[in-house]
Amino acid sequence: MTEKLSINGKDAWVMVEPHILEGEEQGEAHKEYFIAYYTLQEPGLAGGKIFMEEDDRPKLFASPVEALEFATEELLRVLA
Repeated sequence: MTEKLSINGKDAWVMVEPHILEGEEQGEAHKEYFIAYYTLQEPGLAGGKIFMEEDDRPKLFASPVEALEFATEELLRVLA
């Protein structure tokens, strides 16, 4: 899913994609999370910057809505 946001007069595109975590133990169900990344140019023209945890792992979200809300808050700081 790709959402175009306009923040502080600047455009940003946020992409949200599913991310499957394999079950750690045999028989454990796979868990679906979502990752989000953004670009300040139209998608396809440049790579995006993924939202990361402090330990350099991709930040995982329980839903696309949660990912988009987080991205909006972060971009408010980035594009200030």
